[in-house]
Amino acid sequence: MSVRIAVVIPTRNRPQLASDAALSLLRQDVPLEIFISDNSTSPDALETFCRRHPRLGYLRPAEELAMPRHWDWAIREAMSRSGATHFSVHYDRKISKPGHWTPLAEAAAAWPDKVVTFNSDLVSDLIPPRRLWQPLWTGKSYRIETATVARAVADGHIMRFPQGFPVLSNCVVPRPVLDAIVARFGDVCDSTGPDAAFLFRFAALYDDYVHHDRSTGVLYAAERSNGQGYLGGKGGDFGDFMKLHGGKPWLEAAPIPGLSLGQNILYHEYELVRRETGARLPPLDRDAVIADLGEQLRYIRDPRLEAAMRDVLVRHGWRGPEPTPLPRRSWREVRDEAVTRMRLALGRDVATLSGMHFASDTKAVDYALRYPRRPHQGADHLALFEATEL
Repeated sequence: MSVRIAVVIPTRNRPQLASDAALSLLRQDVPLEIFISDNSTSPDALETFCRRHPRLGYLRPAEELAMPRHWDWAIREAMSRSGATHFSVHYDRKISKPGHWTPLAEAAAAWPDKVVTFNSDLVSDLIPPRRLWQPLWTGKSYRIETATVARAVADGHIMRFPQGFPVLSNCVVPRPVLDAIVARFGDVCDSTGPDAAFLFRFAALYDDYVHHDRSTGVLYAAERSNGQGYLGGKGGDFGDFMKLHGGKPWLEAAPIPGLSLGQNILYHEYELVRRETGARLPPLDRDAVIADLGEQLRYIRDPRLEAAMRDVLVRHGWRGPEPTPLPRRSWREVRDEAVTRMRLALGRDVATLSGMHFASDTKAVDYALRYPRRPHQGADHLALFEATEL
């Protein structure tokens, strides 16, 4: 079966980031249909950019939308305009690596009725300083059961799992899957967190998916990230996210309603779907979930905010233990980074090393594109997913 993939880049007030993301997709070896959906306060920059590139489709909602509604509108608008067999959401804060969408298209063609997931490198200063994290990968494809994902969430083990959960922004999704989700839930992802809404709706309807175990791009510009702003308690574009969310209830289905901490937004989306679909998703283990939220206190940089959230957890039964300290680099890692930088300065091949620190996102992204992590021989990093090689 031949596949046609349409990629949607939802964006808001990030014209340069969205333009760079689109250019990285235009340079792929496989032809992609690319839509920029512009939810910005001013459309001029991106509208002009799209006119200069005829392969780009420009979408703009009639009014400013909250992020989940915008994503949902953009996906369904692309579906109405395109005859593509598969669809994907691409962060505006992501650069796709050259040539990496070809194996994704091949995986989609090999398993045309399956959602295909993939990984990304990450530039982040959530754990200072700014570092480039390059996940392990094999380049192979694996079958993962959605029941394993649901069980991990219900048991409060989200943070133990590497990338590979089928969140909307790391998936190539067959059109019939999107149609089925809309038929069952009324929309694709118009809830609180669009990535998580899709994840659990999909898990409630389907038994498995295919994981293409390779990092296809680099996520960066964490200072604009809604998710990092949420995890840290402030920063990024999270304030704008909440402004557009309006006065609606916030995380009301979560085990601790209204608490912006850790993975509480995922637990909220999980519980919304579980209540609607029943036995497909097991009940959340409340004690395990609260323990997981307690672990995420370590990401809160503001001591007063951290203390306030700690008090909330205690009132809901949390008794520790104290969050595990963020890992400190071993002397071997420090040595390996020094050797890598020396070899890089001499123009020689560099060793595989994840977690190097960089002075800027530009330097980190450039390094990730020039020096991808080498393939891993085993799939031990997927052991928690109970993945089966295809």
